[in-house]
Amino acid sequence: MKRFLLYTLISALCLPIFAANDIVRVSATYEYISDNSHESPEQAEQTAFTRAKQKALEEKFGLNVTNVMNTLVSNRSDGLSSQSNVFSVGETAVRGEWIETTKEQVLEKTYTDGFWIVKVHVEGKARNNAAEKADIRYALVRDVQDVEPPVTFRDGNDIFLRFSSPVAGSLCVYLVDEEQNAFCLLPYPHQPSGSQPIEANKEYVFFSQQYDHSAQEYTVNCQHPSEQNALYVIFSPNPFAKAADTQGGKNFRDEPLPRELTYEALLKWLSRNQTRDPQMSVHTSIISIRK
Repeated sequence: MKRFLLYTLISALCLPIFAANDIVRVSATYEYISDNSHESPEQAEQTAFTRAKQKALEEKFGLNVTNVMNTLVSNRSDGLSSQSNVFSVGETAVRGEWIETTKEQVLEKTYTDGFWIVKVHVEGKARNNAAEKADIRYALVRDVQDVEPPVTFRDGNDIFLRFSSPVAGSLCVYLVDEEQNAFCLLPYPHQPSGSQPIEANKEYVFFSQQYDHSAQEYTVNCQHPSEQNALYVIFSPNPFAKAADTQGGKNFRDEPLPRELTYEALLKWLSRNQTRDPQMSVHTSIISIRK
């Protein structure tokens, strides 16, 4: 069995006034009371931490922030045992960025009348990001002619990335699987540069040799009946280089994988780069794959 939950916390913008580059320490304690009797303890904890971060941003900057946090929960059962795997990806828009988590602590967790009550404390680094970011457009599609991404990919589908930006810059693209492996899709493994150069106002179709004879082409694979991956699209008008990675291994079909690193290492790299570059934008999407 697989379940995918998307938690979206959205609220209106108000006031004031921190320099865009100021990195400050933030913290909050939050008590989450579940309203879903089917929610697992892992799901309840993750929701509590997500909302604690939202609260910390609001309290520090004196404003509400548009904040999107995705929580991916997988439960597989073979009839004898089950396994749960939880990871979250996040994207903060407009103002207020959570840069790095330095502490997460569950203070209390109780199960009452079929619902979880979880109290947590979170600490981290954040920034009121007043810097304007490029209004990029992207879509991961199954056919080079498609404009909008499909609801679901099928095992063995080709994938292509449509991308455009109103300003020139640098681009990196990662795919994170349920085992928390991060695969670098762009720049391609054979490219000497650490990111993909982007021209302003140009429509790109990546992963297609029809558009670029030197492109690396990719397909999505699904070992289980249903899987979810997280796509990271990272762009900045300023130069930057991808995270340090290693040559990828092989998938369950003995096919070579792209260069890779751990999800934790990717998040640390993102934290360092977003701290240095307020104009770096990080966009995340959940990719559903089925047999």
